[in-house]
Amino acid sequence: MRKQGEYIIDKRLKFKKGFQRRFLRQIKEKSKLSWKKLASKLNLSQHTLMIDWQLERTTIPYNVGESLAKEYFPREWDNILSLWIEKILPEKWGQLKAGDKNKKSIKIPVKNEDLSEIFGVILGDGHLDKKTLTIAGNSNEIEHYFYLERKFDELFGLKSHIFKIKNQNSMQLRVNSTELINFLIDNSFVLGNKIRNKESLPRWIFEKKEFAAGALRGLFDTDGGIYQKQKGYRRAIVEFQTESNYIRENLVELTKKIGLNPSKSDVNIRIQNQDEVLKFFQIVGSSNPKNIARWNVFIKTGEIPLKEKLIKDIKDIKIEKPFKAALI
Repeated sequence: MRKQGEYIIDKRLKFKKGFQRRFLRQIKEKSKLSWKKLASKLNLSQHTLMIDWQLERTTIPYNVGESLAKEYFPREWDNILSLWIEKILPEKWGQLKAGDKNKKSIKIPVKNEDLSEIFGVILGDGHLDKKTLTIAGNSNEIEHYFYLERKFDELFGLKSHIFKIKNQNSMQLRVNSTELINFLIDNSFVLGNKIRNKESLPRWIFEKKEFAAGALRGLFDTDGGIYQKQKGYRRAIVEFQTESNYIRENLVELTKKIGLNPSKSDVNIRIQNQDEVLKFFQIVGSSNPKNIARWNVFIKTGEIPLKEKLIKDIKDIKIEKPFKAALI
């Protein structure tokens, strides 16, 4: 049986525009399954089913489409083929069509804090398939995505594409390049499910304090945040949340590398000492306007509002370079 993250080699169903989404949504409705459970049943990642297929980013393998139709529309498969399908594409059609299109030559960046930050972002919110890196997040944080877009251009010489997901408060940054994917795999990243496949950072990031600071910033801006430690008191915590044991181990090692002493639970890594919270913002800082806005309010008032109450402040912050708190 195919494992998640493995490419399906099969003929592909090219639906008429809008019909692939309609097909999958009707199956979801008939199955009474969530996207997550339906994806698990098909041995897919939720990202592949809900984003790539349901939003018609990629075509559906013929055998998958046929088996779904025959299970949920047992007498309609012939009609679907004749009325909903534009054409049936041959095996490896994407590769045949693209040729070398995705084999764009990339700049190989030097090991530095900027590259470490991008690696932290990818470990936090990234998803790799054989041709594309996708980074997903909240659409209110679009300035962070513009910043990442510039970094991919500066570091790799690659253009990114930013998409707002229709009817959702979310967005994606996608970079299409097989060479980039190969470079990331060479630096310990994995295709498919990062938790199941035990993804973690490459060892060179732990060699220098500035590398560790960059990776922490990327993880802070994706899997972390600043929160009120105790209501009514001028106390904040920096917290990271992840279900991956390997990412938690990375976070502990990174924070210790820059001289901090984190606490650890089953899903959280926290910096709670107030001097260390300040030190974190001085050394690591943030490139995400949600964290910068909340830090600015905390410094002025001692309180940290929910990010939903700071939408205007978040949208007004422009990110030219990472924000770091002034040294006292």
